[in-house]
Amino acid sequence: MSATSPAFVDVCDLAAVERAIAAQQPGCVPMETISNPLLRVGDVARIAEMARAAGAALLVDNTFGTPLLVRPLELGANLVVHSVTKYLGGHGDVLGGIVVSGEAHYETLRTLSRACGPVLGPFESYLTMRGVKTFPLRMERHCANAGCVAEWLQRNPAVERVRFPGFPGHADAATVQRQFPPGLAGGMVSFELRGAGRDGIFRFMNRLKLIVRATSLGDVHSLMLYPAMRSHREVAPKQRERMGIRDNLVRLSVGIEAPEDIIADLEQALAA
Repeated sequence: MSATSPAFVDVCDLAAVERAIAAQQPGCVPMETISNPLLRVGDVARIAEMARAAGAALLVDNTFGTPLLVRPLELGANLVVHSVTKYLGGHGDVLGGIVVSGEAHYETLRTLSRACGPVLGPFESYLTMRGVKTFPLRMERHCANAGCVAEWLQRNPAVERVRFPGFPGHADAATVQRQFPPGLAGGMVSFELRGAGRDGIFRFMNRLKLIVRATSLGDVHSLMLYPAMRSHREVAPKQRERMGIRDNLVRLSVGIEAPEDIIADLEQALAA
């Protein structure tokens, strides 16, 4: 949380966040609206208050949340980042990111932009703007499909646990209800296969026919990732276990295909 002595804290534990900010006196507090891959949801407004009281800027990665679910600047954040490769571009054919700033940090951001040159190329800009035109419609479908798939997975005996922010029993349900629009909880679902180790996960993923095995997310196609071997491969196994990222966990970015087709693919892969 600071340049000289970084500290990591569970943003869903507000007391721990407050203690960490007091101890570290950071210049910047980074967080995600929806965490990867466990899909926890932090209270942006409350953490923004803590950061502001300490004279720190709150930086929010809203890639999973998207502007359709939450607008962090309206909740007190100072800077918001998005990977436009994901939901905003939406078609898996753009490589890029954007930073959105409040007025207080705009000139600093512009200075860094001029000095470092982080500017999208013309074609990437075109593809991103093309995707933004259909973004609200796509995102609503992502959210609806994710809800259907999560409910089906929860009933499947081969699945030990399902993580989805839209569940009433989600650990951060009160924050989700307060922060997100009704009926929209994101397009991501994580779940654990009962009794599976890495070999079992590999066999399951190799049987998928419709769902694409990929490291990205937010595409029109459903994409599945194995965090232990991809997004969190550089985290020590014991640390992953403490974080709750077990070897039987997979992350599913639910696409906009017919939900029954996504479910049918999961069913045949789990049953084989």
